[in-house]
Amino acid sequence: MSGDKKNVLSFLSIILFLSLAFICSCKKTPTIPQIDDASRPLIWLDISEMSFATTVNGGNPPSQTLQIKNAGPDKLDYTIEADVDWVSISPSVGISTGQVNEHKISVNRAGLESKEEELAANLTIKCSSAYNNPQHMAVKLNITNGTPPKIWVETKDFTFNAQEGGPNPSHQNLRIKNDGPGTLNYQLNTDASWIKVNPPSGSAQKNLQVHQVQVDVASLNSGEFHGKISVQDNNAANSPQAIEVTLNINKNKPPIISLSTGNLNFAAIQGGSDPPSKSFTVRNTGGGELKYSVEWDADWLLVGPDKGQSAGGAHQKHTVSVNTGGLSTGSYQGTIFVSDSQASNTPQQISVNLNITNPSSDNSISISCNPSSAQTNTIVNFPISIRGNLNEISVFGLELTFDTNIFQLHSIVDGSLTRSWAAVDGNEVSAGTIKIGGFAGSANPIPKSSTGTIVIVKLKVKSTASSNQQTKVRIQNYIDDIQGMTPSSASTTFTYLK
Repeated sequence: MSGDKKNVLSFLSIILFLSLAFICSCKKTPTIPQIDDASRPLIWLDISEMSFATTVNGGNPPSQTLQIKNAGPDKLDYTIEADVDWVSISPSVGISTGQVNEHKISVNRAGLESKEEELAANLTIKCSSAYNNPQHMAVKLNITNGTPPKIWVETKDFTFNAQEGGPNPSHQNLRIKNDGPGTLNYQLNTDASWIKVNPPSGSAQKNLQVHQVQVDVASLNSGEFHGKISVQDNNAANSPQAIEVTLNINKNKPPIISLSTGNLNFAAIQGGSDPPSKSFTVRNTGGGELKYSVEWDADWLLVGPDKGQSAGGAHQKHTVSVNTGGLSTGSYQGTIFVSDSQASNTPQQISVNLNITNPSSDNSISISCNPSSAQTNTIVNFPISIRGNLNEISVFGLELTFDTNIFQLHSIVDGSLTRSWAAVDGNEVSAGTIKIGGFAGSANPIPKSSTGTIVIVKLKVKSTASSNQQTKVRIQNYIDDIQGMTPSSASTTFTYLK
């Protein structure tokens, strides 16, 4: 080999080893490497400090994980030692040829007293052949007189999907709260530059804090990427908490979850019947096939079916029902989650609100008209409504009277509370008087404390009277299960427009 070639190779070896030395930022006072140092292993640690917290009367805090690997060539054969007896390491030795090794770090607070300042310890990682031997990691333990806060996170992992060269996938929400006493003051750190968390810190007592987790795919090629979000408060009993983040970048466009609505609202009377079910649809507005699951977080919620598939924009319908049995008055919130690990915007959510009110005791009946004014040949609706009935209603009868110079009977139809009944009808027994009746048959009776219409009478305007003439339509003679109900409005006024 010529001298020039040897010099070139030597120069490249120095450049390579300087790069390796730069990777290990924990080397505080690096020396200028010699040529033979390029073949030596390099100690790499994932963190330089670890904090624990507990109380005088509490137990030992959860153990934490230290990751170590060889960031250089050859083999790293190392040991880990603590300078205090209240820190333990498992295992305390390791060998790495490039793979990451995990070591469990634990503290034992037995016999330790509360102090204003933190207890400090030092871990030493040794490998006699390593270029940057030894390396150190600080361990801190905070023992307080009271119960420390506790980190609660809603999820332990996020999955994002994106197309190579395409836009960033939709953000996902990370929810955090304090599951212990006092105040939780925490930081959110990531170990990958493509993971962004906003805001990067928070303060919580029992209130829920929401952070947006986003990924930046601009500089990444297709493949699977893994990272981690760390939630840390040195005073928390279970700090830190880790959330895994997975990013899948595909060459093809991923599925996109599209929902027909983001909110569903239900209302019910305490002790009454459940409100009618509602529905939503799911479809794929992206590429490929959407294969999704449906989950919900409230016991009173039920969604069927609980999974589905969509390709080419096909809509899939899901029915949502609520069970109010055993629930007291008040407002209830739940969430429906639609998820597909391959979709770029998973999961998508639907907020469900349920409002339960006290039973009404109005025990009233009323009539109204729509429209309240009209011209000849217009069909006018006269709904007859009840509110807060004291008893169940399975059969009813009443009379309606009108001015035959202005109206004629057109038809009689079911009300909102009697649509499933066996019969709701009536006939004109004399000029301007209609006898109306309803019978539930095998259908459910109207529950107590209900509000709605029991029948709608349709009258056709036939008048040739002068314009703006007014007339009253009245209800009277309530019998059967509506006998004794109080008329809150026994008549309604209609104005004839010529």
